[in-house]
Amino acid sequence: MFRHSTTQSSMFESSFQMSERKRRRLEKTWAKDYRTHCLPMIDEEIFRPLYCEDNGAPCKSIRLVVAVELMKAMFDLTDEETEQRVDFDIRWHTALGLDPYNDDDYVCQRTLQNFRVRMAKKPVIGLLFDDLLDKQVTRLGTKTDVQRFDTTQIRSNFARLTRLGLFCETHRVLLKALRREAEAVLATIPGSLRRRYLRDDGGDSSYDDARASDSRRRLDVAARDAYRLREALRGVELPTEATEAYRILVRLVEEHCEIVSAPQSSADGDADADLAPVPVVPKEAKTLTGDVLQTPHDPDVTYSGHKGQGYALTLAETCNPENEVQLITHFSVDPACESDADRVEPTLAALDERGVMPETVLADTSFGSVENVAAAARQGVELIAPQPGSSGVEEESSLCVRDEEFTIQLVPSQPPSVCPCGIEALATVLRDDPEVGPVALLRMPTQSCAACRRRGWCSSLLQDNGDTLALISLKDNLPPHRRAAEQTDAFLDAYRPRAGIEGTNSELKRGQGLDALRVRGEQRVKNASGFRVMACNLKRMLRHLGDTRRKANKSVNSSLSTLNFALKSAFLIWWSPYIVCRAAA
Repeated sequence: MFRHSTTQSSMFESSFQMSERKRRRLEKTWAKDYRTHCLPMIDEEIFRPLYCEDNGAPCKSIRLVVAVELMKAMFDLTDEETEQRVDFDIRWHTALGLDPYNDDDYVCQRTLQNFRVRMAKKPVIGLLFDDLLDKQVTRLGTKTDVQRFDTTQIRSNFARLTRLGLFCETHRVLLKALRREAEAVLATIPGSLRRRYLRDDGGDSSYDDARASDSRRRLDVAARDAYRLREALRGVELPTEATEAYRILVRLVEEHCEIVSAPQSSADGDADADLAPVPVVPKEAKTLTGDVLQTPHDPDVTYSGHKGQGYALTLAETCNPENEVQLITHFSVDPACESDADRVEPTLAALDERGVMPETVLADTSFGSVENVAAAARQGVELIAPQPGSSGVEEESSLCVRDEEFTIQLVPSQPPSVCPCGIEALATVLRDDPEVGPVALLRMPTQSCAACRRRGWCSSLLQDNGDTLALISLKDNLPPHRRAAEQTDAFLDAYRPRAGIEGTNSELKRGQGLDALRVRGEQRVKNASGFRVMACNLKRMLRHLGDTRRKANKSVNSSLSTLNFALKSAFLIWWSPYIVCRAAA
């Protein structure tokens, strides 16, 4: 049952049980700022849907549990290490406002685990991120008009498997589930097939530990065994865990195997010679796509030819040089098999919905396609990124006015569009044509176009109302202009801050443990990534608050030293006549 946390402090908190000197040293750490600024930011109402309104025991303090999860992500701790910090670390007691004498003032491992299970069933991590971000932007005065995008690869808790290892491990997962939940069904599986992947005592066999020379041959056997298991359990009612394992096996057969017309007999020396032939062969590795099954322990994992197995984490971060603290404004966990170029529009849409839409976005080459530049421009955002691909071969000049000779205005901050003869367009409208792609529609001055010497070779159209329109293909127009702009100092100066997001990736992976998460499954990966991104933002805010406090204390101490010196000087000046007279006497 949901209940709000109390705001009443205890007179027995750890900070009250120490000397004044120790308390002053404790207040110089991050703990006091976390208690003062971060803890009140957590809105418990976000988590009300996770609990029953009128049934069950009251829940643990949600503010306390969420704060512990954020601190756990901030220091990249395990559940066991987190529990020990909550119990015995005075800084954590101060940050969380815990009473060490109260047995109920704690957070155990099971509490954290149950909370994460609830969050996996009803995702609220995005709401928490949005709420904290809004409060941090307001608190720090962070400007969001200039941001940078990037995508980095992250991994859940799974082992990399060869194709033979993938087949063998998928078989083992299913056989172990049957051994635990449905031994009668397991007994219907041929004994030789079971022993190839699972020993009689339930331990793993070493069939996947094959030599390279034998791996292809044994892969054929494993593929035939997968088909036999699928057919043997088809239509059989299985328990929950076994049902999920069987669903993964069916996916393995569909994605990694090819059903042929003729049954495939065993070759000499194959381990399945005692079983009937089945019409299946493994697919060639080069024909597999990145979204096929990679591991039975995390079916949501996909494959990227550039970055390998895992998930793709897309980040957006502020990079205005006037900001004292740069904040991560967006994160999303996407399949690794998808292209980075497909993530610009969803990211901009999420930022717009959140109310932190930028005016300028910096990104690397993978985001810089013409389609993305045009899509961002239609939303009033200037996307600064290198033009992908080579420059190609320049075409020979001709009298015909080519599209690339026009200069197109993409966003309002840029100068108006200009034709090759130097005539400014009255208006520029960007559209997405389903056949041509992104185009720009220019409304030109009719009188100027009528007297133009290149009027006969121009691609302009005369409308009934007298307006002269030019339809320009951005795929032809933008690449040469962008490549020319990339050679200028202005582009280099504007693009230079983009490299800072690589440091953010490193901070998240090495500081918050994002490189190797301890969870599996897409939703759990999203939750774990969200807590780490929020922890990164909070850590930056705490660092800024600590630096500000130290600078203020240093300024006060300097002022006191100056005042002390002035008082001493005034005292000496006032007493100097008396001292001189005494010396003369």
